[in-house]
Amino acid sequence: MKYKVIFFDWYKTLSNSLFWSQLVDKNHKRHSWNNNINKFLFIENKEVVNDWMRGVVDEKYIAKIIFNKFGYSEDEIIEYLADSCRKMEIVDNSVLNIINSIRDKGIKCVIATDNMDTFMKYTKPSLELEKYFDDFLVSFEEKEKKFETNKDSIPFFDSYLNKNNLEYKDALLIDDCIDKSDVYAKLGFDILQIHNSKDFVNKLDKIHDKLTKNRE
Repeated sequence: MKYKVIFFDWYKTLSNSLFWSQLVDKNHKRHSWNNNINKFLFIENKEVVNDWMRGVVDEKYIAKIIFNKFGYSEDEIIEYLADSCRKMEIVDNSVLNIINSIRDKGIKCVIATDNMDTFMKYTKPSLELEKYFDDFLVSFEEKEKKFETNKDSIPFFDSYLNKNNLEYKDALLIDDCIDKSDVYAKLGFDILQIHNSKDFVNKLDKIHDKLTKNRE
């Protein structure tokens, strides 16, 4: 294993949990909001969601535009959003133990996620993720998304790598997405694509097994 740091994507890798997930419940008093919010944000206004992930707007702005569109209470929108973020779940109970074991072998494990202000505000503290990961790179804070590359650089990761005296070749990204620009491959930054939760756990197990054998 040549890697000194492993970056873990969040959504569709570490977790499959969704924003406002409680509204899916037909018995929830605001169930009628569910389809409207999801369609309005994630289908009709994808660029607003991208701005949210880049830190251009925040949760209060999102609540405001939903209120302007549907008249839904801004306070309730944020309340339900925060609650869903606090209750997000890791895809498999074994994952965090495996990651801690990898860290014990001297490899940094870092969450690298295209995500919103909600991640560091609600999800990280509620799930106590600081116990399991060495650091957190969130697009809302970095003002860049992972696959927004330049010809010879990957801005999302550059500050962290420079601060820790690491190079692209020292890093592995585990993600459900791949780099379509080929810049990652050109710079020697490896990506291990996963296709579902079972695939993720199996590949993480293999990484752990390889590390263990290398140290026997």
